[in-house]
Amino acid sequence: MKKLLFLFGIFLLFSCSNSDDNTNSSNSDFHPPAWIQGVWEQQSSLPGVAGVTFSFSTNDFCFTNSGIAKQCQQDYVNQMRQPGNSVTVTETTTETTYTAEIKYYAGQSVIYSFRKLANNKIEWTAVSGSVFIKQ
Repeated sequence: MKKLLFLFGIFLLFSCSNSDDNTNSSNSDFHPPAWIQGVWEQQSSLPGVAGVTFSFSTNDFCFTNSGIAKQCQQDYVNQMRQPGNSVTVTETTTETTYTAEIKYYAGQSVIYSFRKLANNKIEWTAVSGSVFIKQ
């Protein structure tokens, strides 16, 4: 009986996943709506957003600047949480808007907000007139 309990304990130890692991989609803080999922490239070269690309999946979104620096939001949130800091993500989704607000432990926040202009066109509302075309 002791041997059976010992083996059962080892099975539980190796079969349970870490509850702090946010790498799979069920633990993601981000849930972009279907209408925004895909790759979006900047339409014009507005100052401050030249070469910007957004890519949205079912459980994350990434920001790439000039094809050089890529930052995926879930990875960034997970990194900020590593030292035990509190980070919260609040999403607001409608048929024509998607907003994700990331609140960091020091009272700082970042808001990403997008507005659907057409099935293949969105605006990043942080920079007025910054239009992105679906690829």
